[in-house]
Amino acid sequence: MPVTAHFTERLFHEYFPPPRFLEMPAVGLNISDDAVSAVELIRHRNAYAVGRFGRAPLPKGSVAGEYVADKDVVVGELRKLKDRLKLDFVNASLSEEKAYLFRTVIPNVSHKEIRAALEFRLEENVPLRASEAVFDYTIIEGTGHGSKDHLDVSVTVFPAKVVETYTELLDAAGLSPLSFEVEAQAISRAVIKKGDRGTYLLVNFGESKTGLFIISEEVVHFTSTVAIGGTHITEAIAKSLSISPEEAVRVKRAQARVAEEKNEDLFLSLLSTLSALKDEINKLTIYWHTHKREGGEAGPKISKMILCGRDAAIPNFADFLSPTLKSGVEVGNVWRNAFSLDEYIPPISFAESLDYAAAIGLALPKGS
Repeated sequence: MPVTAHFTERLFHEYFPPPRFLEMPAVGLNISDDAVSAVELIRHRNAYAVGRFGRAPLPKGSVAGEYVADKDVVVGELRKLKDRLKLDFVNASLSEEKAYLFRTVIPNVSHKEIRAALEFRLEENVPLRASEAVFDYTIIEGTGHGSKDHLDVSVTVFPAKVVETYTELLDAAGLSPLSFEVEAQAISRAVIKKGDRGTYLLVNFGESKTGLFIISEEVVHFTSTVAIGGTHITEAIAKSLSISPEEAVRVKRAQARVAEEKNEDLFLSLLSTLSALKDEINKLTIYWHTHKREGGEAGPKISKMILCGRDAAIPNFADFLSPTLKSGVEVGNVWRNAFSLDEYIPPISFAESLDYAAAIGLALPKGS
């Protein structure tokens, strides 16, 4: 089906709507390479409580970034989750692997004119024609470029075909998407305190890959993907302990549940795999701190590394990565902007919650 300008505009208005529309309650739904996860947050006094939630694994290879290799399998799992949780409206994620991110300065036009002004900048920054793209933007307040005459804007662009594919996928499963958002931005909304305009490196562990995201001024500025994930950690444990992959998963999960008991032998078996990941993180931080952005300045100093994904809870892992950033590393609190753990205990364990970061961020209204 050819993508037309009319189709692109319709997609934008339906799935990247004005902020008021995004306040409609919906379940956050994250479709990753290895699972589909859903979380509902229910307003409770001045915070939230967890409502419906669930996670269903996907067979290896059924989803690869933006590409859905086995639509029938994915739709089937989505339908099961929909029926089990009685889902209807969802705020869904899109993989950052097919997203284009750029930052630009435009004249200080009216809100209605911003979209037209950015369309002129698309082809300068991404390998897509405006008629083939769906994009969203965030005005970055309080920066050096911002003035009475100019707006500093962060732009996220997707090929319209990708949005169309995921729209059809959800429709086939009987789900109604209210919005789509890049997975990295959803995770950042969950783990970075609202209003914190600092600069952070998020490390999100999946089964087959790890996402590296740089967040600054509450928006995503850079994303990268490393082909190292939970599967590789499982394989390293299985080889080291001469056990089956299934038993290695149980060992890994058990250690994550008792993170205070640091198993040095287990961690030593992972050093080769984790060292390769550490090298990629080092490369990214060097690039960020030395690459000149528009205006000639390098990226601001990364103040902290935040780990997500269940394997982030493996004992010693945060300590191992700490020398990469002098300011430190922490395992993310995915409930940071939903409620205080001192006042409410969620029905999802700490280790499990790390796999729900994107879904939780999608369930939180923008600006929450």
